[in-house]
Amino acid sequence: MKRRAWIVLLSVGVLILLTYIPLLFVLFDSFKTSQAFVQNPFGLPWPLALQNYLIAWHGIARYLWNTVIVAALSLILGIPLAAASAYGFAKGRFWGKNVLFYLYIGLLMIPWTLTLIPLFVEVNTFGMYNSWLSLIVPYAAGSQPLNVFLFRTFFEGIPDELYQSARIDGCSEFQILWRIVAPLSLPVFLTGSLLLSVSIWGDYLWPTIVLPNHNLYTASAGFELFVQSFGITGARGLGPEFAAEVLTMVPIIVLISAGMRYFVSGITSGALKA
Repeated sequence: MKRRAWIVLLSVGVLILLTYIPLLFVLFDSFKTSQAFVQNPFGLPWPLALQNYLIAWHGIARYLWNTVIVAALSLILGIPLAAASAYGFAKGRFWGKNVLFYLYIGLLMIPWTLTLIPLFVEVNTFGMYNSWLSLIVPYAAGSQPLNVFLFRTFFEGIPDELYQSARIDGCSEFQILWRIVAPLSLPVFLTGSLLLSVSIWGDYLWPTIVLPNHNLYTASAGFELFVQSFGITGARGLGPEFAAEVLTMVPIIVLISAGMRYFVSGITSGALKA
């Protein structure tokens, strides 16, 4: 039994090491000059080239703020809509509810890339091309199937007596959702928000398709644009490029770390109630 435990610990340790070595590599090299990186890419950084972060911040700060704005507006639009839809599927009574729900959840099986062309046509037709609306609306809409699934599963786990008591007290369905269900569902709401935020932060392809105006780019697309500014070889920008990568990763790492407790709670609650 002890031997098996050691094997498990060793396997986990190797996986953790393989996961964190690239991150440490990027962090260390972000403090090196380009010349120091070329001479010894795996050595410890000394002296620290703090100017890399100044250059990187001036290069990508705009795109980081763009991402924060787009993510916030996408959450404001997407999360309430998902909650309302999930409440309808959880407690509403209408013909074909389960069939419609499974068809809705079936959208998760469609690869994102297969929808690029029709989505681009739709965005262009409604006049959202080359604006943040071309990001906010698709992001909010694309998050609906997964969030509706999570929210509905959680809502169904809330005792029916609580819903009945609220109705007897004269609450409308809207009031039940926002005054009673929503406060109880904070973990799953934060889980959905976290998943959507990570998706938006890491999306490179869609912003480059619908935003000819590079000033509107979000983090991943803006980072690539910053890297390209150093030319084909990029030799003189290796330090600032690594620093920009760190600055791009830090906000989402902080967000995940801060919300991990709620994320685990939301996913576990949904899984147990399912």
